[in-house]
Amino acid sequence: MEEDLTLEDSTVPSKSTYTIEILQILKETQQQHGLRHGDYQRYRGYCSRRLRRMRKSLKFLQGKRNKFIKREITEEIVTDVRFLYLPLIHSERAWGHAMQLKQEANTEPRKRFHLTARLCKAVKYAEELELLSRSAKCDARSKLEAQAYHAWMRGTLLFEREKWQESIEAFTTAKTIYEKLAEALNEEQRAIYLQRVEEIAPNIRYCAYNIGDETAINDLMQMRVKSGGEMSSNLDILLAQTREKQAATLSEVTWRGRTVPVKSEQIRGFFLSVQETDKEVTAAPDVESKISVYESLLMGCKDALQILRDELKADGVSQYYQYRM
Repeated sequence: MEEDLTLEDSTVPSKSTYTIEILQILKETQQQHGLRHGDYQRYRGYCSRRLRRMRKSLKFLQGKRNKFIKREITEEIVTDVRFLYLPLIHSERAWGHAMQLKQEANTEPRKRFHLTARLCKAVKYAEELELLSRSAKCDARSKLEAQAYHAWMRGTLLFEREKWQESIEAFTTAKTIYEKLAEALNEEQRAIYLQRVEEIAPNIRYCAYNIGDETAINDLMQMRVKSGGEMSSNLDILLAQTREKQAATLSEVTWRGRTVPVKSEQIRGFFLSVQETDKEVTAAPDVESKISVYESLLMGCKDALQILRDELKADGVSQYYQYRM
């Protein structure tokens, strides 16, 4: 049986002012329930179970058995801090489902529509949490935490919809609030908020690139060589998406005086990464970072060669059948 170490579902005494340390609690629960290994399905399941436990302990069930009766959370109802966590966990469940669909959309593109629908629901619940936090029952920190969380979730939705200007504004709002919170907290808590600031920065630069800032790609490369772990993987994805856009303008390459057309977008992306390798290596702060750049380049080369072999094989079969006909 899973235990919730961050928010007990037993009776919590009512008090006049509540504090909800949203980011700190989410980071802890995400690490404990699947996201350490990128298992969004497990995290989503955990959120569902936690919602049921909390609703039961608060006696705030939505109907009985097969009959659903929606119950809204209003300021008057909030007599226990756990009422504030209900919209937060609903938002996290929808976001976790969206991230699961995003992983699956790599092989099943049709799931992208469902992905944005789940993010819309996540934003709706995040907005509900922010509105509840405006009550006099919540302290200043809770209000800022809820504003930052809502802005971050909204930025994530707009990012997926490729609304770059609106997304950059939402992410910038979230980043600014998290920076201010970091300044006001102790050293141990500050690290979590500064980590979130670092996570938001690449998305802001990617949005900037898409609205015409050509220097943003260099910033992303510098972030890539200085980062590690999940942050590094996310930056790899952003760089790959950026190169796909640049690759649209690369239709041919010249080698030993011979001009060859490049049909595959993936191979175009590889050629662009080769051109940028020197910059990445120069910006790398240590030997391990330089090795990481070269390893990434070699993997890209291997993938490009395989794509080329597959295309040549397909062309050979096609020419064979044309000859037989």
